[in-house]
Amino acid sequence: MFTDYSYRNIGLPIDAELNDYGRMRVTGNSKDSLKFKVPSLRNVYMTPNYMHDGRFNTLMQVLNHYSTGIQAGPTLDPLLVNRIPLTADEKIDLYDFLKTLSDSAMLTDPRFSKPQ
Repeated sequence: MFTDYSYRNIGLPIDAELNDYGRMRVTGNSKDSLKFKVPSLRNVYMTPNYMHDGRFNTLMQVLNHYSTGIQAGPTLDPLLVNRIPLTADEKIDLYDFLKTLSDSAMLTDPRFSKPQ
């Protein structure tokens, strides 16, 4: 599924309208501030909008966030402290890889449709 099912702070600024502090709303623990569940990357190309609040419309916007938009904070995932430096070519390669995780058959299989 290309996820570890953990909760992580990926350096998104707080949306002033939503005022969503992530996992902390459930646990009450300040160490969970701005941590959101890591979603599966399966079919990620086919499932915009991105991030917990849908703030990014495209995968390229997501990749740009990870390379230049991460905001520091006390609960920021340690793996992202130095961002993820990606060249333009690396972003294209990663984008192309993410597209390969698509399974259109799964999207049209009635076994995985919404319950009636």
